[in-house]
Amino acid sequence: MSAHAIVHSSALDEVREVVPRVYAPHQTIVLERGGPLRAVLNAAAVGDTTVGYLRYGTEIRMIPAPLVSCYHINLPRQGFTESTSGDDSIISSPARAAVFSPGRPMTIRWSADCAQLAVKLDRAAMQTELEAILGRPAAPVQFDLGMDVAGGAGGSWLATLHLVLAEMERPESVIHQPLAGAHFSRLLVTTLLFAHSHTHSEALHRPAEVVRSRAVRQVVDLVQASPEEPYSAGDLAAHAGVSLRALQAGFGRELGMSPMAYLQDVRMARAHGDLVDADPDRTTTTAIAHRWGFGHLGRFAAAYRRRYGIAPSETLRRTR
Repeated sequence: MSAHAIVHSSALDEVREVVPRVYAPHQTIVLERGGPLRAVLNAAAVGDTTVGYLRYGTEIRMIPAPLVSCYHINLPRQGFTESTSGDDSIISSPARAAVFSPGRPMTIRWSADCAQLAVKLDRAAMQTELEAILGRPAAPVQFDLGMDVAGGAGGSWLATLHLVLAEMERPESVIHQPLAGAHFSRLLVTTLLFAHSHTHSEALHRPAEVVRSRAVRQVVDLVQASPEEPYSAGDLAAHAGVSLRALQAGFGRELGMSPMAYLQDVRMARAHGDLVDADPDRTTTTAIAHRWGFGHLGRFAAAYRRRYGIAPSETLRRTR
């Protein structure tokens, strides 16, 4: 990726400033037993994804802040890293990548000879793709930390990454066109969702057609048709002709959430879709929130940030 050079430096202050700006905030500590710093970062954006090559030339410890708006995959091309995320830890190598999810404390120790491919995937894009595949709202995905890429499903994701890298090296490639680049970015997201274990893996690999009880199906159809209506939990139960307790039990058994949580998830997904597609010169986050039944803007903004990793106003500004 030499054509996409960002920084080549032995100055620690410069490296500490530039690398977090490209990926995510973190501290970089040079360990005493390492040699002189010789950092190289080559990176470029492909749609919502950042793909890069990074090495330090000496042993370092990286202490990132918990990720907020992205997922991050590190894959050594040589050397190794020791990575922790929450209570999990792994040693990464050319055959095993580390996959970091939002919200977990992290540390990464790089061997002196380590050089990695580093991929940053947009959290909102991941959420949108997950929900499109599942056909329903879903909690944010949390991946297992270690992903084997020597073969099997993980090898499919690595092959996809190699395709993206090869296209990035060709000046005439369509990947440099924004719309085409967005498709390559989405391919990395989709392949990761199917290739690596996470909190929705079982649902993702389940047969697409799920037979639901009549009451749950009726409420799901009502909510999908008009989620902006001011339904109460009692309204939803009355529509299905069952008691509220029976409806809550059915939703818990079949969808893993309450009827009102499902309603809020559908509203949030619709609001997110409008924010992505809207012209910021013609509408506001307030108007979109009200359109989908969110009366309290502070709670809407907080829930949106928990789900998509950014503020709704930032999503709207991205459409410019």
